Amino acid sequence: MDTWNVQGKSVLITGASGNLGKVLAGTLSKAGCRLVLQCREEKKSKMLEFQRTLKCESIILVGDLSSPSDITKIFSKIEKQYETLDFLINNAGMQGVVPFDKLDSKEWDTVLNVNIRSPHLCTIAFRLLHLKNPAQLPSIVNIASIEGSIPALSHAHYAASKGGLIQYTMAAALELGGLGIRVNSVSPGLLNTPGIDLNWPDGVARYTKSSPLSRLVDPVEVANTVLFLLSPLASGITGIDLRVDTGMGVVQGY
Repeated sequence: MDTWNVQGKSVLITGASGNLGKVLAGTLSKAGCRLVLQCREEKKSKMLEFQRTLKCESIILVGDLSSPSDITKIFSKIEKQYETLDFLINNAGMQGVVPFDKLDSKEWDTVLNVNIRSPHLCTIAFRLLHLKNPAQLPSIVNIASIEGSIPALSHAHYAASKGGLIQYTMAAALELGGLGIRVNSVSPGLLNTPGIDLNWPDGVARYTKSSPLSRLVDPVEVANTVLFLLSPLASGITGIDLRVDTGMGVVQGY
């Protein structure tokens, strides 16, 4: 079972206040990781409540990932706390529904800055920290989306950002492999998050009908996939995008 062992490894989860972020934190907490949970200032009080449910060492770092200076501050605090960082999960993301003819430059820049620029800046900061204080078997997982391969209506900016993130993952794997840093991405399908069946009943019904497994994706399934990619079990895997989509990649659409 040593091949699964991530006990005591330090991991930064960006966007930790979101539904998937909390599931990632819970899964890695059970695996024995030391957690660094990034969130925005307005989410801090809720994150403090959530932190009390975790059975592992954890710290909360507040910062805006659209701000390069905030990212620098976050990694400086990580260095003071843990000296090095073993894992990075670029989970923070934005998704807006905007008709194509209404998609202006402000909306475009906002989504791409969070979804693809901030993962790059965090990756650069992770690399610099590793050069100063090398981690054993360092690994990065980027949370992409099936829309990075198959876009949906009114999601042009989101689909472009996630498609770019998948390509960036491969580029980063190529660039960082010489340092022993593995970089992979996970592309979830439609997640079964609280209230989704009420907020988007049509989309849920269409996805469920089209999915070969006839259901949405459980966020725990995504978190378990991330854990696999971080673990020594995946020591020979870098530069891939792993879909967790209940089979939607083999159908024509929904």
